[in-house]
Amino acid sequence: MNFPGLDPSWILSHRALYRGGLIQPWNLERCREETQKNAGILVVAPTALGDTVLCTPLLRTLAENLGRERSGFLVKENCRELYETDPHVGNLFTVSGKYRGWLDLRRQILRRNYRIALIANTTEPDLIPWLWHCGIRGFLRYRSRWSPWADWFANRDMMRRPEGSGYATGHAIDNTLAMAEALQLVIKDRQLRLTLPDAQTPAREPVILIHPGASRPRKRWPLDRWIFVARTLLDQRPEARVIVTGSKTEAADAGLLVDALGPRALNRAGQWGLRDLLLEQSKALIFLSGDTGPYHMAVAVNCPTVTLFAPTDRGSSTEACGPKYANPTRHATLEIASFDQDISSLSADSVCHTARTILGG
Repeated sequence: MNFPGLDPSWILSHRALYRGGLIQPWNLERCREETQKNAGILVVAPTALGDTVLCTPLLRTLAENLGRERSGFLVKENCRELYETDPHVGNLFTVSGKYRGWLDLRRQILRRNYRIALIANTTEPDLIPWLWHCGIRGFLRYRSRWSPWADWFANRDMMRRPEGSGYATGHAIDNTLAMAEALQLVIKDRQLRLTLPDAQTPAREPVILIHPGASRPRKRWPLDRWIFVARTLLDQRPEARVIVTGSKTEAADAGLLVDALGPRALNRAGQWGLRDLLLEQSKALIFLSGDTGPYHMAVAVNCPTVTLFAPTDRGSSTEACGPKYANPTRHATLEIASFDQDISSLSADSVCHTARTILGG
């Protein structure tokens, strides 16, 4: 339950404690010293699915430099199954809502003595003081955007102000790994990688995966365009079939797409968990979608992708979230020409052409 005035009271009281010197977060030099000792480091990304996948190079860097037992990962509960057996995550912590279960979560984090938090993504301004009460003393934040808690961050000199030319620029992988670089950790690999269920390495199957849904209407390409693309690819690939994926709330639209395609199409929207989808992506010929979390999953298991972007600023564009560091012959993006355009300005012919190029024919 969100009581009136709770959030501003919490935020204002902790800002007052900081100004009064009762809260003194570590500076960058202290964070580096504690990292070289035995400080536990918590990566924080309780936002969207794609944000968590973009953290995998950071998680791998921590494990390789410090050992996985010193790293933790805080994500939403719906992302748990992707990371609970990940060899690079020492401890996994999950949240279900803004206030639900946070007292128990605080006890869990305190028991494991995490001292440094790397804020890869968060939309809750009150999360920073809450982490202080979890024993965190050193805070670093991804560098592309400013924060109302900037004074608390050890790497605030790296963070970009809204009035600066670099605000919201750069790729999410690089901006997140900049926190590891600030701690003087060695980065060996910047590619997205997710561990397959039971470490399987399945053979490719003649399956075209289409994920027409997205978290925001702006990112959803018209359904009739997807039907056109699917029919075109099926005509050119007589051995192939289409599987439409999505959440339970997207099952109805997925059903319309499948009905239009006939017996060579299956509707799996709302039927697969994330690990099921990950396994199917690892076997598929290609994954077609908008800019959504499952697109990042596909890149992380080397499934060829064609992704449609309709960004509102540079921070949600291919510059920030495209398949950087992935094989360019296996991954392609199409993006609207300006931020005020609609995603429908991307033509079905251009998507078909791009998909055929990725498929090699």
